[in-house]
Amino acid sequence: MNRVGLLAEGGTDEIILQPLIRRAIQAKLRTPPMNFGFLPLPFSPNGFGEIPKNLRMLLKLYYEPSERSRIECDLYVVVHDSRKTEVLQQEIRQILKDAPEFPSVYGLAVQETEAWVLGDIENVNRHVFRISPLPRLPRPPEKDPDPKATLTTLFVRPSSDIEFDRWNQECARLVAPHLRVDKVHDHCRKGFGRFLKALHVRLRGHRQRGSE
Repeated sequence: MNRVGLLAEGGTDEIILQPLIRRAIQAKLRTPPMNFGFLPLPFSPNGFGEIPKNLRMLLKLYYEPSERSRIECDLYVVVHDSRKTEVLQQEIRQILKDAPEFPSVYGLAVQETEAWVLGDIENVNRHVFRISPLPRLPRPPEKDPDPKATLTTLFVRPSSDIEFDRWNQECARLVAPHLRVDKVHDHCRKGFGRFLKALHVRLRGHRQRGSE
């Protein structure tokens, strides 16, 4: 497993998702970090509404022999927020169902990707926000209707170590190195847990093909 393509909603999500996906894959396959990377895809993320269009474009390139070499990956990962995306979810599932040979994993972040940050907020706070005592979350991460607002209100603004007044991409860059797969899994089982299970199934098949 050397190259992974990631389809997500935007820059903040990619910042959060890439290290989580990398650590999950390396833990499962025991892949050295130097042998793994994300391939920049030929379009920029622009919200969850663009994912079906970008996915169809990616599949068109994937099935075109003259284009496939520049975008081919061992795995393509599609992740977006679950909130208010029911119709979009059905559309993406149908697109992937119609392309069974396309090596993909589809995941939903319940409610949004920032919930996965709250899933390991203890470690994140220890290394980034450094608020003592640790603020108590108003509800479990996947039941929080607005994880971004929770991060802003309880951690970003009160922190004397953070110069920003709201959650943003720079905060995500500070936080991402400290997210632990096992802790996010423990506190976000519906979204991250299912995604991790699907990822492991796909990696099992990849490992079996590699040993043939």
